[in-house]
Parts: sequence; structure tokens; C-alpha cells
Amino acid sequence: MIFAPRNSDQNQLLRHEITQHGLTIPMNIPKVTNSTGTIHLMFLMGLLLLALTISGCALSGSESGSSSIVFSAGSDDDVDIYTIDEETGDPVRLTSADGNDFAPAWSPNNSKIAFLSERNGDSALWVMDSLGDSKSQISGAGVEVVYFRWSPDSSRIGVEIVEEGNHSIHVIIVESKESIALTARGEDVRLGDWSPDGQWLAYSAVAGDESGIRRRNPTGVDEIILSIGDDIDARWSKNGQWIAFKRKSDDGSTRLIVMDKDGEKETVVASGISATNQHDWSPDSKHIIYVSETSGNAEVYTTKHDGKDTEQLTSNRVIDTSPMWNSKGSSILFLSEGDGSYDVYSMQKNGEQQVRKTSISDLIIDIDW
Repeated sequence: MIFAPRNSDQNQLLRHEITQHGLTIPMNIPKVTNSTGTIHLMFLMGLLLLALTISGCALSGSESGSSSIVFSAGSDDDVDIYTIDEETGDPVRLTSADGNDFAPAWSPNNSKIAFLSERNGDSALWVMDSLGDSKSQISGAGVEVVYFRWSPDSSRIGVEIVEEGNHSIHVIIVESKESIALTARGEDVRLGDWSPDGQWLAYSAVAGDESGIRRRNPTGVDEIILSIGDDIDARWSKNGQWIAFKRKSDDGSTRLIVMDKDGEKETVVASGISATNQHDWSPDSKHIIYVSETSGNAEVYTTKHDGKDTEQLTSNRVIDTSPMWNSKGSSILFLSEGDGSYDVYSMQKNGEQQVRKTSISDLIIDIDW
């Protein structure tokens, strides 16, 4: 799935910067501060907004052969979820409840869409089928969910929740709605990614000298420390051999690092990358796509897992953000800002044939940045 880029200081979901393997458009959002940093709250008051979130399966084509983008869009306190059919380009509204529904993400088997909803108060995790039917809240009452990741087999969802200012990670069984605590309250952690075989969850500890990337069995046992540092946004390669993550340096810059799955070797593959933007592995695990501002503007780049053959794919003199691969690795989806609004574009893996997928009439709305 593609989720909002996450803030590097506390790896918090920016809902709505444009998640998951999640995408969310950046915007000015009221903030509150706790002991670990800033939690970005809900949506701009008084302005129309778009929180566009594209799932990791969005352009890949589902098992049934369909292909669609899923996104959230709307106005103050009335944000809903839509899909766009790739063939017709027509939006289809899937939710219409009072309150905000946002951050949608396809299940890996493309049968369900998980999303966050404030219809009953705090942001809770809901699941519906691909047509928007059979909606069900699967997180517990009174639990605020700020980020989530589907398991590879679509049977479980890893969630990051906030209770009394502390972040913890749980695993929810979709069918039974059972919640299993992966970390203890007070550990202060940020959710990363599932291993491709579903046997591990990578996450970040953000507590002072103990900060770094860790992995743990989904039952909450067998914790393994993989890195030490201000490390966030762990993303497992599709072959399960490497983990890419961001490390914030003392000078405030952010580097993209790849380590082996056991944390024994680290390679810096890019410097000066966007701290609040996602990175994504290609399906063949040979390349990583990311956003860097080294050219003076936010542009999309790719590099190999060893940091070689880095290539700039966009050069649009506007903000390009939130890139992701399709399942075949043949094309890339990304957001590009123009005239103060964001539209969805696709391009070939070499950056050629950039095609606009949405327009102002497709619910892309001006944002107070």
C-alpha cells in the first residue's frame, strides 16, 4: 500500500501528506506535541482537501484482472474513499459516512480495502470489500490507529496505535478481529514493514540510545535488534534479503540505507533524501525508488540496492512525490504538483512517457501548503 510519507522525527503517519507502500499529499495540519515529537492530526479546517492514498496494488491489476487507484478526497470533516477505474478514469465513491474516511490500502490479494475512519470518534481501522460493501471496524473501541500495514497473505494487519501519548504495535487478525500486542506499552515504537514471508515485522524504536530498527515475530516474541541510530521507515525487499530504511544524521540530513535482513551489513545508497517521503522496492528487488532534493527540488530517483546506477527520473521544476512501482516493475506511479494542486502521474521505469492520470475535475483540489 502506499501511505503518507512519515515524519522523520517520530515516524508518524502524515495523513495527509500523501501510505505502505501508503501516499498522502502534504498540507498544513494542526499539530500537537508529545514527548516523542509531533503527531500530525486530521485535516485542514475550512478548506477543501485531497488526501490521496494509493495502494501498493493500485496499478498492478488484481487477481480478477481489474486495475484501479484508491484514494480519499473531500472537504472539511467529510472525506470519503473512492476508486478510479484505470480504463475509464471514472471515480467510484465507496464511503459516505459522517466523518473522515482516509488512508485506504488494498489487501495484497486485492479482495479488500483497509482504511482509517473517524466516523465513531478517534481514527479506527476499518475493512471493506473492493466494491465498498461489507464495511467493518476491526480495531478496538477507543483505540487510535495512526498507521497500518497488510500482511503478505492478507489475513492480518500490523497497526501502530497511540494510547496516552505512547505508540505501540499490534497485529489484528482480520477475520476474528483479535488483536495481539507486538510491543509493550511505553516502548515507543513506529511500525515498519512485514517480511515477504509474513514471519517478521520490522519496526523502529525511537527511545534515545535504544533507537534503531528491530524485527519481531508477529506473536510478539524473538525480538532481534538490526540497527542502532535514528532509523525509521523500514521496508523489506520483495525477495526478503534486504531492508531499506532512512537514517537521520546529526547535521539534520537524511540518508537511505540498505542492510541485509540480519542487520550485519549496511550500505548507504543515497544521501540528501526527503525525510517525509516514502521509498519503495521494485518487484525484482534490484532497485529502490525514492525522492531526493539534492537538485534543489523534490524529484524521483532510482538506485540499485548497492547504491550504484542512480538515475533521476523526473525533472519537472515542481514537487514530485510519493513514488511507487506497479507489481510488474514496468511502470511507476507518483504525484506531481502543478498550480498548487497535486495530480497522479504514471511513467515507465526509466522515467519516460509521463502520463497524467487525474486532473482538477478528478477531485484534485488546491491545498493550503
